[in-house]
Amino acid sequence: MGYKNENINVHKIDTLCLSTDEFRNYLLDRNYNDNMFKPNGEINPKYNSSKKATVIAQIFEDHWDSYYLENKSLIDKYRPNANDEVNKIINCYNKNLGCSVYECPNCHDFVFVGHTCKSRFCSSCGYKYKMLRVENILETVYNCPHRQMVFTIPDILRPYFFFPFDERIDILFKAVNLTIYSILNDNYRSGKKNKRKKKYSKKIKYTPGFFMFLHTFGRDIKWNPHIHVLIAEIKMGGDMVYKKWDYFNYDALSKRFQKILLDLLSEELGSSFDSMKRKCFLKYPKGFYVYAEPKKFKNLKDGVEYITRYCGRPVISENRILNYDGKNVTFCYNDHKDESYHEVTCTAKEFINMLIRHMIPYNYRTIRYCGFYRKKHKNHDKMVMMINPLNHKTRKVFLTHRLSIMASFNNDPYSCPKCNTVMNYVCEIMKGG
Repeated sequence: MGYKNENINVHKIDTLCLSTDEFRNYLLDRNYNDNMFKPNGEINPKYNSSKKATVIAQIFEDHWDSYYLENKSLIDKYRPNANDEVNKIINCYNKNLGCSVYECPNCHDFVFVGHTCKSRFCSSCGYKYKMLRVENILETVYNCPHRQMVFTIPDILRPYFFFPFDERIDILFKAVNLTIYSILNDNYRSGKKNKRKKKYSKKIKYTPGFFMFLHTFGRDIKWNPHIHVLIAEIKMGGDMVYKKWDYFNYDALSKRFQKILLDLLSEELGSSFDSMKRKCFLKYPKGFYVYAEPKKFKNLKDGVEYITRYCGRPVISENRILNYDGKNVTFCYNDHKDESYHEVTCTAKEFINMLIRHMIPYNYRTIRYCGFYRKKHKNHDKMVMMINPLNHKTRKVFLTHRLSIMASFNNDPYSCPKCNTVMNYVCEIMKGG
């Protein structure tokens, strides 16, 4: 966990990675505040720390242990990583995950900068995760118009995608991918003898370029898995020639997405899904809703940030939580259909239940690169990129912990809280040390 920097004064510490006891021994011949440690020998998480617990972290800290004990079997079955993720959020920045130690050269006091949990579910760490994904996508996209699409599924199908998560969400991704390729390369025409449409594949096979983003919730934070797509308004032919592609047939998108998704679910679930499949065709004769209208963003970066915002932050932002009194939580949202304002009050445990259903399994890819964006092709170097490759490293520097905090809060996290002097790095205390 420790790292070495030759330009930093380490104050005669031979190793930069210590346990709490080793650090205490180092301080025995120095004057230090007794409040630095708790009676049991652990570092006091509130000592010289400007980090305050978020509302969501506080709700979890107050109620998670009892909620987990009451629902352990269900949680471990449906969201087996929930307990680990929640404890990460509770311990984020509070030194239980380890911390970096800094000493003020002016007043010689010590400041502890707790390590972050790096969970996408954390309101602090999730933001950085999102911004990194935005930069990675901006490094990949070509300098051409892009369009947003949203592929949704009706209420009656949503429970099928809750468990098992990986397999069912993969089906949703696959259905969206096949739908876009079908729209680009297949035509359906009515036959002469009957009304049934026949499939005619185009002679030239084109390749689109797009990104798929998984969102599992709406503004009301209910279970609502859907796929956002950012697609380039160009297509690549077999001869590697790019052509404009800015017309999308909304009706065809909706109907083909419906058929492809229901066929994939039938393959997965077998005959038990037949009655639901018929019900979906009868209830939704125009197909499942697909939004594909041109959405005007100031620039592509704003568009990417808009779409990726749910891929790297908690289910609900802190500013939408209006009140938490220790027992009940009140949050608000604007309905997507008519923008009407709603306030919801529920118990803390009900609120936790709404949150953890959206926890993503470890290492699951919620963002997929598809078509000519999936890997470099022979004409890639001839394309004009949205971001100059020479600027990639410079842009990512501004996402480092220190600069991002300074830009957002106008506060240097590595300055002494007493005299505002820039501190010297001393060592790191290991997790659980």
